[in-house]
Amino acid sequence: MKSVTLIFILCLCGCNTSQQVKKEPWIEQAVDTWPYFALTNEISFADTTYYDIANSFLINTGFDTIGVSCKHLFMVFENQLGINTIDLGNRFHYWYMYPKNQKSELVTVKRLINSNANERVGHFSSLKNHDWIVFELKGKGDALYPLKVRYTPVKKNETVYAVGWGMNQKDNSRPVLIKLQCFKNAGDYFYTSSLNADTDAHGRSGSPVIDQNGYLVGIVSGQEGNLGVISGVNYLKRVFDRYGIRYMISYSSG
Repeated sequence: MKSVTLIFILCLCGCNTSQQVKKEPWIEQAVDTWPYFALTNEISFADTTYYDIANSFLINTGFDTIGVSCKHLFMVFENQLGINTIDLGNRFHYWYMYPKNQKSELVTVKRLINSNANERVGHFSSLKNHDWIVFELKGKGDALYPLKVRYTPVKKNETVYAVGWGMNQKDNSRPVLIKLQCFKNAGDYFYTSSLNADTDAHGRSGSPVIDQNGYLVGIVSGQEGNLGVISGVNYLKRVFDRYGIRYMISYSSG
């Protein structure tokens, strides 16, 4: 296993002052001017191609750009293709990620980094605490914006935002921003309540969840009753550590 390099950049103004968090420059601009970071998936196997299935996004680790989507997509592959482990298998053809309706801006998956032929697909109840699949990419997609990761936990009552496309969304020109409030943090995942009225959660799996500074804090995993389930970055960090993916911790407070 490759060693993991951690670089801590502390933005401290003095011993008695709190750490300052630098906001992403676009976060306070109009949402329709935000850079493209919410993507959709096109996934092809030998005899089946899935179009606009779930959401995905890119991550800036500080050293490289990687692709990410939700692991519970394998539940679809298991039901329809008989793939019962977290491995794309020999029938896999290609996986593209791109902003919906802008396929010219696609990036192509090179390989599934956390592929594991010994890991059973399982069910949502077990997947929600590690609902991340991580990809090495063939191209970097210059027009696409990779998100930076916040590694500190989301606090109860903290406001965060899910950004992605829903299955029944009428206007597909831009992804929808959904305002969420953390109801409870369970460690590897957290529950949220929606602060947007009449929001259809169907099909939003894999959407990035960002904090009020524009940093990635989770991935949309599913719904339990009236609460959304967000898989947190704890497992993502473990993937980085396990597979020798170098990453930079640029700040640590929400």
